Amino acid sequence: MDREIELIVKKPTQSASGAETLGEESLGADFWAFMQEVGGNEDTDGKIKHLVNRTYTIRWDDTVQQKSNALILVDGGQRFEVLHVIEIGRKKHLEIRVKRYE
Repeated sequence: MDREIELIVKKPTQSASGAETLGEESLGADFWAFMQEVGGNEDTDGKIKHLVNRTYTIRWDDTVQQKSNALILVDGGQRFEVLHVIEIGRKKHLEIRVKRYE
């Protein structure tokens, strides 16, 4: 586990006019993770998009497991959408599957 990552929770908030928007709040702790490139491809739908797929393995954390799909993972300034969080072992590690469109 050699990469320091940040996890951010997407939370619904209300603006002054009453409209609901998505705000962001850091989980307050940086996590150390093992990153593995799963693959990627290019999509040419009007303009070229690069899809990056990765998995990050971190030590087990109850909050991360509960919030799973409402998270954003930040690694080196790049933001990734969390697709799925998988428990590895019994409260040992979590595998976070993410994607990023560039």
